[in-house]
Amino acid sequence: MKKFFSYFISVSFFKQLLAAAILLVILIQALSWGLRSYTGYNQTLTVPRLEGLSFDRAQDVLKKLNLKAVASDTLSFVKDQDPFVVLAQQPAAGEKVKIGRKIYLSLNDGDFATLPLPEVVQLTRRNAVSRLRALGFTVSDSVRYIDAIGKSFVELKIHTHLTKRR
Repeated sequence: MKKFFSYFISVSFFKQLLAAAILLVILIQALSWGLRSYTGYNQTLTVPRLEGLSFDRAQDVLKKLNLKAVASDTLSFVKDQDPFVVLAQQPAAGEKVKIGRKIYLSLNDGDFATLPLPEVVQLTRRNAVSRLRALGFTVSDSVRYIDAIGKSFVELKIHTHLTKRR
């Protein structure tokens, strides 16, 4: 037993321990260099400003930079903008990204139509709200009660231009 424990304080044990430590450091350093090379560490591009461009034009600009365009949201509608124009982008313009990164673009929808408002006057608030929501309209919580019409009946006042998706 004494011979077994004496090995742990011998010169050959410390030489082998030192060789293992050096080998471990070399292995970790080689792995670090390999990962930096494989992942393209410090090789970044600046994202261009794409707002206001058509989706096709934005795709061309990103393709030249080896980036990918992805239309992430076409639910926004801005009346003053052309259909399918980029309204927002993620990551934002000026940020640094790696080659091959996806750039998510929010587009102006081109398929909105103005619809007539259904008849909801002289319905209870509950019926009017459910009818409007069933047709895809958004109903606010501001309802004005007028005693002359009847309890819980709707008076309809339009303050904005209502639009709905086809």
